[in-house]
Amino acid sequence: MILITFPFIYLFDLAVGALQIARDIISKKPKFAPVVINLPISINSPTKRLILANLISMTPGTITLDEKDEGKILVIHSLYGRTNPEKLITHIQARYERFLNLFPG
Repeated sequence: MILITFPFIYLFDLAVGALQIARDIISKKPKFAPVVINLPISINSPTKRLILANLISMTPGTITLDEKDEGKILVIHSLYGRTNPEKLITHIQARYERFLNLFPG
């Protein structure tokens, strides 16, 4: 079921991110709260880590900067995560990492 719904979930995240950034660009008081976080991941495959890093980087407002600890941690910059970095971590793990863990390898 998640294979069918994931593209729609990701498109929703793209739209929300784009609207947030557009709102803040034209706003007199932008709500940017930039943060760099260490995202722990359970993906062992280098290919899956690359896909996860790209999914994060293609979402407006986030970019993957680096990986540490032999790929067990992704370093991510977010424009909106400072107020609640745990929420951002949980969001990425629940939506993107969970999807990638469905595939073998």
